[in-house]
Amino acid sequence: MKRLAKCLTILIALLAWLPATVSEAGWSEGKADYTDWSFQKDGIVNLDGEWELVWNRLLTPDEIVQGELSGEIRAEGIKVPGQWGGQRWGGEELSNHGYATYRLTFVMPESAGERTMGLYIRSVATSYRLWMNGEELAASGRVGTDRASMTPRNVPQTVYFQPKEGDNELVMQVANFVQRKGGIWESIRLGDSQDIARERERHLMSDLFIVGSLFLMGLYHVCLFAFRRKDRIPLYFGILCLAIGIRTLVLGETAGMSLFSSIPWEIGVKLEYGSACVAFLMFMLYANGRYPVKASRLANGISAAAQIAVLALVLLTPARIYTLIMLPYQLLVAVPTIVYVITIYGWAAWKRREGSMADIIGFVFMAATIVNDILFYNQVIATGTWMPFGLLALLFMQAIQVSAKFSKAFYTAEALGDQLKEANVTLEGKVAERTAALSETNDRLEEANKELLRMERFRAQLLANISHELGTPLTSIKGYASAMMDGVVDAGDPKYARRIHERTLLLERVIDDLIELTKLETRQLPFRFEELDPLRLFHRIFDQYATEWADEEGLRLFWKDELPNRPEDGRVMVTADSFRLEQVFSNVLGNARKYAGGDIIVSVGLETKAGDGQPYELCVKIVDSGPGIPDEEVPRIFDRFYRGRHGGAGKKTAGSGLGLAICKEIMAYHHGSIGYAREEDARNAFYFRIPAHLRKL
Repeated sequence: MKRLAKCLTILIALLAWLPATVSEAGWSEGKADYTDWSFQKDGIVNLDGEWELVWNRLLTPDEIVQGELSGEIRAEGIKVPGQWGGQRWGGEELSNHGYATYRLTFVMPESAGERTMGLYIRSVATSYRLWMNGEELAASGRVGTDRASMTPRNVPQTVYFQPKEGDNELVMQVANFVQRKGGIWESIRLGDSQDIARERERHLMSDLFIVGSLFLMGLYHVCLFAFRRKDRIPLYFGILCLAIGIRTLVLGETAGMSLFSSIPWEIGVKLEYGSACVAFLMFMLYANGRYPVKASRLANGISAAAQIAVLALVLLTPARIYTLIMLPYQLLVAVPTIVYVITIYGWAAWKRREGSMADIIGFVFMAATIVNDILFYNQVIATGTWMPFGLLALLFMQAIQVSAKFSKAFYTAEALGDQLKEANVTLEGKVAERTAALSETNDRLEEANKELLRMERFRAQLLANISHELGTPLTSIKGYASAMMDGVVDAGDPKYARRIHERTLLLERVIDDLIELTKLETRQLPFRFEELDPLRLFHRIFDQYATEWADEEGLRLFWKDELPNRPEDGRVMVTADSFRLEQVFSNVLGNARKYAGGDIIVSVGLETKAGDGQPYELCVKIVDSGPGIPDEEVPRIFDRFYRGRHGGAGKKTAGSGLGLAICKEIMAYHHGSIGYAREEDARNAFYFRIPAHLRKL
């Protein structure tokens, strides 16, 4: 009971999430005074009150002024929000089919021109044009003087304008020939542009959250039915969720019509009314499925026939016809269906059926929101549409019941499992069962072996790519070890032990390089990009190596700063991973030392390039005095496992053949490049470039 009370508290809090009360300013006929109103402090206002209306005329602001001067135009007051039908103009009751021009003048304070204001227009039936202070700012559909000349569309939108001190004139042309309601029948809201934008966004996100929740749970329950067709309750509830979700998409903020603007207005209205019929039908079937003992076949048949008949009328006739039957449908079909379902749930709660209390709590919220929507769309109250929230409440209670049902099923399964284990101890057929299980296991093993064979073929292909890199060091290790075991050399000979250790390190390096290159190529290696000074980075690395290699005979390192076009008021910066840049720089510099020797010159320059938002490239060039790379091998030096046959100072090329390939991938991560060129004096030059920019000092 305590858990049920907590659930009830959560549902009350959910449905208590109502919009903030909006204070109104002073009104007179066709004019609102906001001179004492602070939109920044007091918030948004509804433009609810008496507007001026010119019936059966579509007038622009200029035509209104001319008509007033000549006396040809007569405007009378009309209540907004409100549909035309039921209101009087010129001594006669208006029809919901027709066209008219609205005008409202509102007075703004002296500081009005300092901020941009906004209008939030939610529902105008069923087409309009809007002017503010003589400037046309918005339109929905196309207004016309008859059904053929108008194009219906009803999508909420926000309009922003720069107000002026004193009188501000709002003029709207409105036309409707296609549905039962015509005119401005929902409040137009006026406020600061930021407040209006936030409110629109809040409403839209709320609708999308509800739609997403309903669609997700609807599909979930339909899938439950697909896996267990014996129980149709999940199917009914799933379709109910999907129907209300579709209705929410085309109502309120009409997110569906905004996202898919090519959908005709007529289709959107059919979805609105048709989904309501489907929802009521599924609601009734769901209640009958939950408690079939109390369900009445006669009541079910009458309600289902009425829902299907109305749905057929919605699908087969235009909106101007089927929208007229909505009030009779609500009074004669929807409300009796709610009363009938209340009877079923009340009986179940009285009989203390399992889950009935949770059901009736969820249904009370659902029924309350349905009644609210009926009253709202008939303009009895102005609370907005709340049926989706009611369904969320029912959905929440349904989720609690499903969880309890699954938990009970798990407990039952566990108990039956324990009983089965005890029974199997005494059964002689247990051996036969195990034999069958072993046979099944053997079948699975055969399938597993087939899968292993397929994996082995893949593995063999992978090993073929690296076997030639691992073969040489392994052969050397084997030869040295055999020499020690055969007594050719002493077992403790440090020379051969050192060679074995060197070959082992080479193997480890090849494996590490392969792993790193694979991660780079598959974009699995994380990079930490930051803005840094590349000159300091490379100069620090250069100084480090210059110190380490200072004692090597015949090797000299030179640093050359080639930045003649660097502005005096700018500092060269790059966005990069410092560790990876150091890896590239060290690899290229190490190759120059290993294979060339002699003089090595490191130069850093800044080059200008066009486009892509980075006008500069930092170019780092490492020039050595080695013998050079043969022309036929240059295209392959950045490939995997490439090791050239050239060498300097009698040195033989060694290494894994993966270093430059790794460098190439690292530079690709930085949107840079790496390459090789032969200098005019026949010296080798490896270079890499990275986008750079200048930061003002």
